[in-house]
Amino acid sequence: MTALIRRDPLRSLRLLFLAAMVLVGGISLSQAALTHASGSAMLTAAAVLGAVFLLRVAEFRRGALVPPAVDLLELAAVGVMLFHVREPDPVVGPIYFVLLFRGATGRLSRLLPMIAGYIAVCLIGFSAAGVQLMPGTYIGMLITPMLMYGMRMVLMQMQSEAQRHERLLADVLSRMPFPVVVTSTDGEVVLANRAATELTGPLGEVRATFADGTPVDLRRLVPGESGLELRITRGDGRVVQVLADTVLTAHGTIVALQDVTAQRGYEHRLEHAAYHDPLTGLPNRALLWRRFAEAGDGPYAVLLVDLDGFKAINDTYGHLAGDELLCRVAERLRNVCGPDATVARLGGDEFAALLPDTEAERAATVAAEVRRCFDWEIPLSTGPVRVGGSVGSALGGPGLSPDAVLAEADAAMYAEKHSRVSK
Repeated sequence: MTALIRRDPLRSLRLLFLAAMVLVGGISLSQAALTHASGSAMLTAAAVLGAVFLLRVAEFRRGALVPPAVDLLELAAVGVMLFHVREPDPVVGPIYFVLLFRGATGRLSRLLPMIAGYIAVCLIGFSAAGVQLMPGTYIGMLITPMLMYGMRMVLMQMQSEAQRHERLLADVLSRMPFPVVVTSTDGEVVLANRAATELTGPLGEVRATFADGTPVDLRRLVPGESGLELRITRGDGRVVQVLADTVLTAHGTIVALQDVTAQRGYEHRLEHAAYHDPLTGLPNRALLWRRFAEAGDGPYAVLLVDLDGFKAINDTYGHLAGDELLCRVAERLRNVCGPDATVARLGGDEFAALLPDTEAERAATVAAEVRRCFDWEIPLSTGPVRVGGSVGSALGGPGLSPDAVLAEADAAMYAEKHSRVSK
C-alpha cells in the first residue's frame, strides 16, 4: 500500500474515497433503519447507494468519467431516494463522498454541474419532504469538492515537475558515455544506459563476484562504496572486470561502472613478464626468490640442473633448435618435479627447482627422477637429440639463507658435472 501511495498518490486518494463511500453508506443505511424507515425506503436507498458506488468504481477502473447522461440519471435516482427516505442524515454523508470523489477525478467542467445538480436535488427533495437543511450543508457541498479539486491540481503539478526532473535525469544518465545502472531500494533495475547494457549484457543474466571470488548481486550493491573491483560473467560467457562506484539516492542507488578488463589484462601481462622467462614460460630468478620467502623457515629442498652438451647442439643445429630444446627440457622438469614445485630458469641452460615441505629422502628421489628424464631422446623439429643433465641438491631450513642453500646445491651440481667429465 505504501508503494502505491508513493507511486500514484491521486489513485490512492480515490481508492480511499471509495472505501469511505462503502463505510459511510453502511452507516447511513443503519441510521435509516434506526429512524424506522419503511422497508421500501430502505430498499430504495440501498439500491441507489449501490448504483452510485458502482458508477464510481467504473470511473476508478477506467480512469475516465462516465458519460454526462449517466450523471443526470444518477441525480434523478438520488432525488427518488430523498423522496422515499425523507431523512437528511442517511443521505448527506454519501453525497459528500460522491462529490469528493468527483473532485479527485473530474474536470472542472464536469465537477461544477455535479455540485449544482446535487445541491438542487437536495433543495427540491428535502423541501418536498418538509425537511430543511442548514445552509452550511449546502455551502459544504460546494466548498469541499472544490478544495479537493484545487488540491488535486497542486498535486498533479508537483507530480508533473517531479516526472519532468526524473525524465531529465534519466535522459542525462542514458546519454552518459560510461556505464550507469540505477536500482531501486528493492533491487529493481530502474535504468541501465546503453553503455551499461553493452558492457554487461542483460543484467538478469549477469553473474558477478568480488576480487576474492565472493558472489555479489550487481543490483544490490551497498551505496557509498568507491573502487569496488568486480568480475562480471555475462550471459554469453564473456568475462569483464569493472570498478564500481555506488551513490545513494532518495529512492535507490546509482551504480557507475568502469571497464578495466583491458587494463587488468595488461597489468597481468606486465607482471607475468616481470616474473617469468620469456622463452620457456618458467618462473625467473625474481619469482624464485619470492617463493623462497613464501617457504619461510619450513623444510625445503633446492635442485640445480645444468645441461650437458647444450653448446654442441646449439652450434650444430642453430640457436632456434637450442631454444626449442630448452622449452622441451622445461616441460620435462615441470612434469618430474610435480605441481607443488617451483621450476625456474636461472639463465642460459641452468634451471632450479624449489620443493617446499621436502626432506632429504624426497629430495633424493626427485633428483634421481630428474636425472632419468635425460635418458630419453628429446624430439626437435630438426630431429631427435640427446642431452645430459647434471643435478645438485641441497636442503633448506631454519637459519639457512636461500643464497647459502643455492650455493650448496650449485657446488653439488658442479661436483657431479666434473665427475662425469673425469670419467
